Amino acid sequence: MASSGGGTGSATATPVSLSELFSLTAIGVSAQALTFNALTLESDRHISIREMTATGQSQLVVVDTADPNNPLRKPITADSAAMNPVNKIIALRAANQIQLFDFATKQKVKSFAMPENVVFWKWVSEKTIGLVTPTAVYHWRTDDAAEPRKVFDRHASLTNAQIINYRADAREEWLCLVGIAANEGGGVTGSIQLYSVTKRMSQAIEGHAASFVEFKIEGHMTTLFVFASKTKTNSKLHIIEVGQDRKSEDAPRFEKQASDIYYPPEIGDDFPVAIQVSSKYSIVYLITRQGYLHLYDIESATALYMNRISDVSVFASAPRSSTGGLLGVNRRGQVLAVEINTQAVVPYVMQKLRDVELATRLASRNGFPGAEKLFFDQFQELFREGQYREAALVAAESPAGCLRTPETIQMFRSVAVPEGQPSALLVYFQALLERATLNKLESLELGYQVVSLNRAHLLEKWLKEDKMECSEELGDLVRQTNVNLGLAVYIKAKAHEKVIQCLIETGQTQKVAAYAQKVGMTVDATKLVQMASSYSPQAALELANSMQGQMALATRAMQPEVDHDAMYEMFIQRGMIQEATSYCLDNLKDDNPKWGKLQTKVLEANLVNAPQVADAILQQDIWHQYDKQKIAMLCERAGLFQHALENFKDLSDVKRVMQNTHVLNPDFIVSYFGTLAPDDALECLKELIKQNPKGNLQLSVTVAAKYTDHLGATKLMNIFSSLKIQNALYLYLGAVVSFSDDPEVHFKFIEAACNLGMFDDAERVTRESNFYDPERVKVFLMSIKPRDPRPLINVCDRFGFVDEMIRFMIKNGQMKFVEGYVQRVNPLRCSTVVGTLLDLDQDEEFIKKLILSVKNNVKVGDLVTECEKRGRLKLLLQFLESCVADGSTDVDVHSGVAKVYIETNINPEHFLDSNPYYDSRVVGAFCEKRDPFLAFVAYKRGRCDNELLDVTNKNQLYKDQARYLVDRESPELWEKVLDPENPNRKLVLDQVISVALPETKAPEKVSATVKAFMAADLPELLMELLEKLVLQTSNSVFSRNRNLQNLLVLTAAKTDKGRVMEYVRRLDNYDATDIAEILIGAEMFEEAFTIFQKFEKYDLAVGVLVENLQDFKRAEEYAIKVDKAEVWSRLGSTLCESGRIVDGINALMKAKDHSHALLVIKCAGEHGSEKDYESVVKYLKFARSKVKDIKKVDTEIVYALCRTHRLGEVEEFIALPHAADLDDVGERCFDEELWPASKLLFTATSNYAKLAIVLVRLDEFQPAVDAARRADRVPTWKAVCFACVDKREFRLAQICALHLVVESSELMNVIDYYQDRGFFMELIEVMDQGLSLDRAHQAMFTENGILYSKYRERNMMEYVKMWWQRCNIPRLIRACENARQWAEVTYLHIQYNEYDNAALVMMQHSPDAWSPSGFTDVLTKAGNLEVMYKAIQFYVDEQPELLSDLLLVLAPKCESTRVISILQRAYQDEFGPLGLLPLAKGYLHKVQEANVPEVNSAVNEVYLAEENIDALKESIESFDNFDQFDFARILATHERIELRRIGIELYRKNGKYEHAIEAAKKEKLWRDCVESAASSKDSELAESLAEYFLKNKLREGFTATLFNCFEFFKPDVALELAWLYEVMDFTMPFMIQTLKEVGQRLIGLEQESKDRREAEEETRKEMEAEVNDDPSVLLYGLGPTSGANQPLLLTGAAGMHGGPVAGGPAMIGWHGGHGSVPVPPSTYSVAQNNTFSVPPS
Repeated sequence: MASSGGGTGSATATPVSLSELFSLTAIGVSAQALTFNALTLESDRHISIREMTATGQSQLVVVDTADPNNPLRKPITADSAAMNPVNKIIALRAANQIQLFDFATKQKVKSFAMPENVVFWKWVSEKTIGLVTPTAVYHWRTDDAAEPRKVFDRHASLTNAQIINYRADAREEWLCLVGIAANEGGGVTGSIQLYSVTKRMSQAIEGHAASFVEFKIEGHMTTLFVFASKTKTNSKLHIIEVGQDRKSEDAPRFEKQASDIYYPPEIGDDFPVAIQVSSKYSIVYLITRQGYLHLYDIESATALYMNRISDVSVFASAPRSSTGGLLGVNRRGQVLAVEINTQAVVPYVMQKLRDVELATRLASRNGFPGAEKLFFDQFQELFREGQYREAALVAAESPAGCLRTPETIQMFRSVAVPEGQPSALLVYFQALLERATLNKLESLELGYQVVSLNRAHLLEKWLKEDKMECSEELGDLVRQTNVNLGLAVYIKAKAHEKVIQCLIETGQTQKVAAYAQKVGMTVDATKLVQMASSYSPQAALELANSMQGQMALATRAMQPEVDHDAMYEMFIQRGMIQEATSYCLDNLKDDNPKWGKLQTKVLEANLVNAPQVADAILQQDIWHQYDKQKIAMLCERAGLFQHALENFKDLSDVKRVMQNTHVLNPDFIVSYFGTLAPDDALECLKELIKQNPKGNLQLSVTVAAKYTDHLGATKLMNIFSSLKIQNALYLYLGAVVSFSDDPEVHFKFIEAACNLGMFDDAERVTRESNFYDPERVKVFLMSIKPRDPRPLINVCDRFGFVDEMIRFMIKNGQMKFVEGYVQRVNPLRCSTVVGTLLDLDQDEEFIKKLILSVKNNVKVGDLVTECEKRGRLKLLLQFLESCVADGSTDVDVHSGVAKVYIETNINPEHFLDSNPYYDSRVVGAFCEKRDPFLAFVAYKRGRCDNELLDVTNKNQLYKDQARYLVDRESPELWEKVLDPENPNRKLVLDQVISVALPETKAPEKVSATVKAFMAADLPELLMELLEKLVLQTSNSVFSRNRNLQNLLVLTAAKTDKGRVMEYVRRLDNYDATDIAEILIGAEMFEEAFTIFQKFEKYDLAVGVLVENLQDFKRAEEYAIKVDKAEVWSRLGSTLCESGRIVDGINALMKAKDHSHALLVIKCAGEHGSEKDYESVVKYLKFARSKVKDIKKVDTEIVYALCRTHRLGEVEEFIALPHAADLDDVGERCFDEELWPASKLLFTATSNYAKLAIVLVRLDEFQPAVDAARRADRVPTWKAVCFACVDKREFRLAQICALHLVVESSELMNVIDYYQDRGFFMELIEVMDQGLSLDRAHQAMFTENGILYSKYRERNMMEYVKMWWQRCNIPRLIRACENARQWAEVTYLHIQYNEYDNAALVMMQHSPDAWSPSGFTDVLTKAGNLEVMYKAIQFYVDEQPELLSDLLLVLAPKCESTRVISILQRAYQDEFGPLGLLPLAKGYLHKVQEANVPEVNSAVNEVYLAEENIDALKESIESFDNFDQFDFARILATHERIELRRIGIELYRKNGKYEHAIEAAKKEKLWRDCVESAASSKDSELAESLAEYFLKNKLREGFTATLFNCFEFFKPDVALELAWLYEVMDFTMPFMIQTLKEVGQRLIGLEQESKDRREAEEETRKEMEAEVNDDPSVLLYGLGPTSGANQPLLLTGAAGMHGGPVAGGPAMIGWHGGHGSVPVPPSTYSVAQNNTFSVPPS
């Protein structure tokens, strides 16, 4: 077993690499948060930390390991957080409340309150979180709404254990709970509870860490349980199989394995804390508490490797599934990554462990390189011996499948076997299927074998078991026998085109688009739909819609859009109008303007062929981009007048179509008017009325009513008033008055209704409307004097014209209307009516009767006010007394009675005192000018404070006011009266003190008055008041009152301190202690001293003397006089606190008080001198036997002896039994630099850490190093080391430094200390020695490398090559860069896999770092394209002779267009515009296969420059993706005719036929001219060429043009040219052929016309025969067929729209020609919608 890695003498690479990914503290995570409880690591993706901010707030920090520099921080109140290992779901826990929160959707997933505390939790899977409570374990799922489910109870062995882990297997059938606890011997005991979910049984196991893993044995998966334990005698790793009952009987069993766990001798207290298993490599990682990592083979439990990865505990870890490694976090916040060095595992096991069998198993199982030769030799030997199955098993288990090659298959195929036995090849495949999955080649070969044997069903079985690698070739093979199985193979093989073919073939068209989107495939929708149309039109439509729907969701993954025009034309060309329409309806819903022409095509086709379909489309109102004028005309022709109106824009067209009101839907007409402009709508409305005034009146009224606001009420009223129909205006206004707010409309309606005698409607509008002008309506109604007064009453009653109305009625002798108005309409207006009647001097008896008739409804307050204004209150006496007699308690009634009684002087004072119902403020105000005292009585009764103060002050009723103030007890009222701004305050207070208070017997009223005086800050008056109550009264209740005495003393202390002593001595019932304390606060110490003496509180009295008066002499005299122990004790403690320690101790000794020992200690520590410490020792020895805290006393005795330098007594004291804290005393002496005393005490306590420092101070360096070795603490080593360095004791300093450099936190301190003092070589010697230590860490190797780069430059490359694996390479790179050691920088970049940076360094510092082979190797591994482009430029500039080789290497990676740009710009001055392109022809040929325009253009330009015609032709024909037109123009001007002909061909290919013909004319290439014209299919171009030939007398060219362009050359033009240029003979072949075709067409048309006429005649005869044979025609006439075009005639009802006259026939039916449509109930009759009736016309 390997004990450690990285030794200096080892040449074999270690199987494990360790790196620090990042530091949590470096990204701002608090060091206090790096604990087991605050940090969780559920996977290698996220780290969750709960930390406290500087303000004391807790926050959540989530660190993404892929982006650690941008942590997510959120404030939380939770105690713990755990991130889901797969999804961005975080679990939060606060006390018993647990919650799941989704970061992606920012929503709470679920929450729950646990019934008991959760002591530990962990995600056991993606969907399950385990919750551990003190008694049980629960599982909580995230994919349902269920509560946490209890899984099992905790075992008794875990009762007092701290839970550190909880794990589950992949199926959550096996669970284990891990806990640790301290044992009696100081060690740590581990306990594991293993639980089976299926068996519901638990087993307790002794162990510290555990995990589950899925492991494959001979092709069968099984579950293994791995756990580690440590006892007093041994420590082992165990691997056992669980869940064997789930396996089949023939499945192999896993034998239990165990292995010892090794711990270094120097660390005996180590134990396992975590186990992680690499499922990728089947290796167990075991981490111990001291930071050691152990690796074990899971199959045999063999120990592979051990090394220390951290010098502090790694408390959190998780497997790295992507690399098969491990992620861990230690106490310093370092995030460490452990990876398997796959290249070194097998060599390490073979050379270090010398276990070939283990190395073979590891290589076979994990694909580790290094054992290929062993497998190859074994395979060849078995194959030669004919053991084909065994050889096949060796090949199956070969590392990385190194033996599973085509050569191996050929070897097995070539084996001849006897007839009847399976072939060796099938045996080979059978062995592979048992152990592994077949690769592509093997799967295809096996497929051929099975299909040839007609056993294709076996393929389905193997494919379901994932035993075969799917490929397109395998799918082609399987598809021949089973299309669905072939489809499955294509899907797995990602043969997307074949998948789509199979989906269409099997009718699964709806899946095509979804599949294409899913795999990101670009498809040609039109071609696919054409393919599907060959199966069925419905399938084609479904496919088209499906693809369009999916592409609308993800157009980026496919073509930008499906060409809807092409799709529509494709359907139309195949005669599928219905499918074409359906497709467009489904896919043009977005109503984009660019589909306007297509919408027009669809509607036009349907209006011509299927008008009902077009009607349905237009009714849906989904398209608006079509040609509206064109569609409107087609709709009018088809009888779809509604749609015609919707699309016509010209007013004349609208008027023409609107005349068809007998067909149009009235509802539509009404709504259509809303779309017209106001002027157009008015014109149409006039036209509508003009055509049929009576028939269209109701419709016109409805239109006008609905759009009154839009069209203008005034214009509409003018239109209807101009009609000769009497009630036209009335009908219109009646329709709009209920919702119009135009005053003119309301007035006109009232006017029209009254003129027509429709008083009910006028009454309703005047009563309900709020919009008419009341003044105008009132004047109108009064002017016409209507027979029905209700409209006038409504207007006057609502708008306050009651006075005018009453006067109008009385003037016209309508007294009954007055009485009726009051009694029946509005009794609440009685007061107004009464006021008007009184103003008109009407009979009082009539008025009284009128009032009494509405006694219960009248507003009494208003009535009293009206009569009071006119001085007629007496008129109401009878009415008011009647109300009182009826039991009324109304305030207004009783207030009115009070006013009447006061006015008539009917015993008013008695009424005001006894009546509880009247309004005091109203009555008081009424009384103020009549009798102020009555006003005071009224205000007093109602507690109207402000009014009462005002009336008493005005009328000097101060005595009454004073009595009211004392009785009222209102602080607010007192505050107002005692306001300094109150001019009457003195007069009122005199009455209060002299009259009101002496009359008062209630103490609470006196108390309220006193409080008021205090609140008003009137101390003089308050003292006067209190003396009168306490000292000058015979009332013992007040004179002995404790509160009044307290108040008197305190008031005097505040205002007149000279009288306090008098009060203190005269009074004896006050609170002595409280008053004295207050007086002390007021610095009245003598008065306080007098109080304490008077009440015999001696200790408090002496306290005043020493603490307040600070008269220690008087205090001592007072203490002698009193001679009380408590007095001496108080005096002594105070003297000590004031710094007079000796005097204080003497006083305490007189009091024999030992209770102040701690005080003496404290005071001595603050103020004590050596002389004081002599007394301290004396007092503490006196108190030593009596105090409880003897430890404190003994400690101070020792310290006092040290302070007085009595070290001999110290030795004697500590030799006897004592309780002194010698460590504390030593620290204090150390702080005070009492070095001899410190040495004595630290030696006595064996505190070697401090002793070493003391010895350094005494220049005793060798003893100091010995003491440091015994202390073995970092600060001690540091102090001794630095002291030795300062004294140049380098040998001793090195001993100390070696203990420091292994501590990463102290390494830089040591380096800086040496460097600051210039001891560079000594420092390097220390570091070199430290590298051989077991605890040597990465920082040591790194910093030593930095030192080498600074001070030993020549040895730097040797150091780097030896130790780069142990260094922090980025830091070392920066150091080498600073030292300009570029070769070393390049080497480090390469070893760190930073090939991009290595290449850059080589280019930037080529003299030192560049080499051809090394640079090429680096570039092949580089990933940054910019670096590659810079490399090309570098070779262009410095190594042009090697440029071609470099370009061939970079061709697969670089973008060819940019490379060409670089080459073309290079050396243009020397080589021309192509630059170095001709030198890179090999590269250009290689990249031209991609058919990129820029590449093709560059190649063509090179060939053109070289005039390589054959190569140019081949390039143009093979690669056509370039600007051919532009290149053709270049070729057309070339001096060589062969190249010019190529240009003409390019013109023709790109449709530039005119350019091609012109170029050919210049070269007199007549054949090219004719071919170009024929290819163009352009008659004008052909005619132009023909005329050119004739003008130039090239008659054969003219004939050739007619022959080649026969299909589109116009015969009349040909004949005209022949006549003009006299070449009829050359034209005759063309004319003969033309006449032949014309004749054939005419004969065909004549025959077609004849057949159609015969068919129509036959149909007519059949119809006549059918009619003549039907006898029902004589009774009922012709049926619907013969009358299909006639309107349906019904007897119309009155008011029905469309009838010419009432009772006459009306035509019903809209959208003519599409069947009858039921007429909706008429909504256009105004009479049906209003409460008034229509007057006769």
